Amino acid sequence: MHDDEELIARCLRVMRHGPESLRDRQRLTGAASGAGVHRLVFGDGRVAVLKVTTTPVLNDRARREFWFYQALAAQLPVRTPRLLAAADTADLTCLLLSAAEPTPPAERWAPREWVAAAEELGALHQPSLAVGNDRYSWLNRPRRVARTEAATALTAWRQLGLDSIAGPLLDQLGQLDAAVAGLPVCLLHGDWHAGNLLLDQEGLVWADWQEVGVGHGPEDLALLWQRAEFDGARPPREAMLDAYVRARGIRSDVVLERAILAAEIRLLLLGWPTHLLLAEPAERQGLLDHLHHLSRRWAVGVACADA
Repeated sequence: MHDDEELIARCLRVMRHGPESLRDRQRLTGAASGAGVHRLVFGDGRVAVLKVTTTPVLNDRARREFWFYQALAAQLPVRTPRLLAAADTADLTCLLLSAAEPTPPAERWAPREWVAAAEELGALHQPSLAVGNDRYSWLNRPRRVARTEAATALTAWRQLGLDSIAGPLLDQLGQLDAAVAGLPVCLLHGDWHAGNLLLDQEGLVWADWQEVGVGHGPEDLALLWQRAEFDGARPPREAMLDAYVRARGIRSDVVLERAILAAEIRLLLLGWPTHLLLAEPAERQGLLDHLHHLSRRWAVGVACADA
């Protein structure tokens, strides 16, 4: 805790926010991004959240979020924490943000809350930002999967005894990427799950933008649905998709359906196998059943396209 105190004081100094004004601090748990997250209370009663990254391997992601708040946050159709102060030095990146409260666990969300979130996502994914131009080149990341990433995933699938289903799908990563790319380019949150949606008196506040980037849209939906279902929630997928399509202003047709299918398969193939090795059997089985279902749908679609 002494190290935390010194680091917080240093961050406040470099942000020109005198540490002598700090009255209380609390380390917040659950920062999957690898950043240290602290709830700060100042002498005048103001409450803020300090997010600080000092690990070199994580600094690229932290700086991505730093640039996001500097250049993009104010332009978005969704609400984010307000940036109160920030600093980016050779060995640390820190953000001082307005505080908001966590949403309830995903399994306690009402259908209308899921639908409202999907509607906001559709608004974010409208092509209103010129995210593909040079001004926002920091958003562009290679989307092609490195061989090492696919090989790591295949090793985990072998340990699960499911390489016979995962292997052929991993061989089709190029086709999966092409299906997702059938939709227009848009801004992605990149880590959109219930834990990164906060609440204040006005509604949802979207937090943790370290994975923000350029994509096509279904990537965010796939992550929200799969994380929620893994945690035991049952988001109303059909109603959410209807709201998303209306808000984004695109047609709900075979291209969209194929893109969402591909995004879900890709996420399951690459994002989940190492987690499934450690998961409880019931949690694991739910996602495995879903992968079987999706792979059958994908095979039918590929066969039709090849015919």
